[in-house]
Amino acid sequence: MSETTLQLGETADEADWRALVERGLKGAAWSRLVGKTADGIPLEPLYREPDIHTATDISGMPGAAPFVRGSGKSDWLIRQSFAHPDVERTNREILADLEGGVGAIELVIDPEGGSGVAIKSAADLDHALAGVILEAAPVSLDAGASAEQTATLLRDKLKGVAVSGTAFNLDPLGMQLRTGANQNEATLAAYLFSAQTTRDLPNARFLRVDARVIHEAGASEAQEIAYALHSGITYLRGLETRALGIEDSARAISFALAVGPDALIEAAKLRALRLCWARVLEASGAAPEQRAAHIHAFTSRRMMTRFDAWTNILRVTSAAFAAAVGGADDITTYPLTDALGHPTAFARRVTRNTQHVLAEECRLGHVADPAGGAWFVEKLTREIADRAWSLMQQLQAHPAPLELLQTEVAEARDRRRTAIATRRETITGVTDFPLLGAALPEFEPASDTPAGVSPAFAPIRWAEPFEALRAKAEPQSPHVFFANLATLPEFGPRAQWSRNLLASGGIASIGPEDAYPSMDALIDAFRAAKTRVAVIASTDAHYTEHAENAAQRLKAAGADWVLLAGKPGDREGSLRAAGVDQFIFAEQNALTELETLHIALGLSA
Repeated sequence: MSETTLQLGETADEADWRALVERGLKGAAWSRLVGKTADGIPLEPLYREPDIHTATDISGMPGAAPFVRGSGKSDWLIRQSFAHPDVERTNREILADLEGGVGAIELVIDPEGGSGVAIKSAADLDHALAGVILEAAPVSLDAGASAEQTATLLRDKLKGVAVSGTAFNLDPLGMQLRTGANQNEATLAAYLFSAQTTRDLPNARFLRVDARVIHEAGASEAQEIAYALHSGITYLRGLETRALGIEDSARAISFALAVGPDALIEAAKLRALRLCWARVLEASGAAPEQRAAHIHAFTSRRMMTRFDAWTNILRVTSAAFAAAVGGADDITTYPLTDALGHPTAFARRVTRNTQHVLAEECRLGHVADPAGGAWFVEKLTREIADRAWSLMQQLQAHPAPLELLQTEVAEARDRRRTAIATRRETITGVTDFPLLGAALPEFEPASDTPAGVSPAFAPIRWAEPFEALRAKAEPQSPHVFFANLATLPEFGPRAQWSRNLLASGGIASIGPEDAYPSMDALIDAFRAAKTRVAVIASTDAHYTEHAENAAQRLKAAGADWVLLAGKPGDREGSLRAAGVDQFIFAEQNALTELETLHIALGLSA
């Protein structure tokens, strides 16, 4: 093929394609094909060169400013997290993971042992890291309120030698969001520690901008980046007061982001952060080669589920893929049992091997910026960056930036929760295709969320509301009888939809695929089921002819509560008069309907 025959985005080609698509839509609105991100950014069904001119290579080259395409290296550092309260257990897990190919350590510390390793002294730190060669497996700290104390312990242990990848990760702004407590003294101490130590340990990083706190509270992609930029700018200004130059200040700061399972959106998010941070450092006077953002990506914890926890392997894999494609420098993957408790050795092995498969078998560690040049990813990168930059400017100008951020995050969280409650957004194994009675994977119980967490930015999991209903109902084994009308092809779609809905609330189904030759046979089957709740499932045509009779006979046969699968329309009054107590259909708030059914089943206590 000659060069002249290849034209990107020909108008005629798009017109032909769109005509075929519209024919397939059969009169449905074109908007049906347009999705939206959590920030409301449209996701079009087709992107072309005119949407963003990648032919002129506006993102630059990998390893060059503005670093949209990454730092120039294609591989990443596998840095796994260790948080078991027992020091000796933590040491065994660290050594096992290092032997299994992990390259670095993320040490989560809580001196009281509630939400991390119980390290209180230099001896405890020595025990936790016994046998670890710190020059080969650099340590990164996540120490919360004890960050300054633990950073001092690690600094003393390093004895003046810190390889690249060592990170003290002081984050007083993040602690203020997590706890709501004033961190002025901790902030000054963090700047002082950074200024004093950076000259002795130039390869280490000292301040972490941890955007996970608002991600896990429900924030959107642009909100995460806006907060990261706001905090990063604040830290740059603070380090300036300690007479650090812009290059030293930039090198002292790293970013921690949580990455969800929507691979291309999350990859664009990481690329957008690098674009924005390069602009911040450019405005701060940093040389082009000093403008790269160091990003440590963690798989999202808000996406994890307690039920059907095996599906978490797929979620974590998708998130790790997104982090790798997005050019993360370090990646931490959480085990499939993360929402349940501490992992077993098996769970730790699966999660670390996930990264090995992505790096070596999928060859993601051999390609720099594999999504670069894709019109969708390039355009979304800039759209997220634009939204984030605008919000960052609002935070910088606002007299109470954290209050503004709290409002923005709460709105994003509520929108997402509503989408999940109405099942417009699904969670496999929880809201869709739940498997009642499935055994959980092995895990070790852990403490609940540590005390002192601010309600404004408390971590959530999207599956929690459904899981709470299911955990209350499933041990009591409630059952609902399916009073199906007509044939399986006719009642099957609504019966299957209803079965999934009920199971998401911990309620089992009796006969969701059973057809009955007569109404008498249906009523006999209901009596034999020995349940007092029934759901009528069929087509609207059959409802018109038989639904009222079915409801009346079910009530006469002992049903205390009768549901009908479908919208009642203008016949709601007559159906309710006949005995229908509840209607279930798509786009309702499923949580509300399940709570109503729980009360009918006597499960409200």
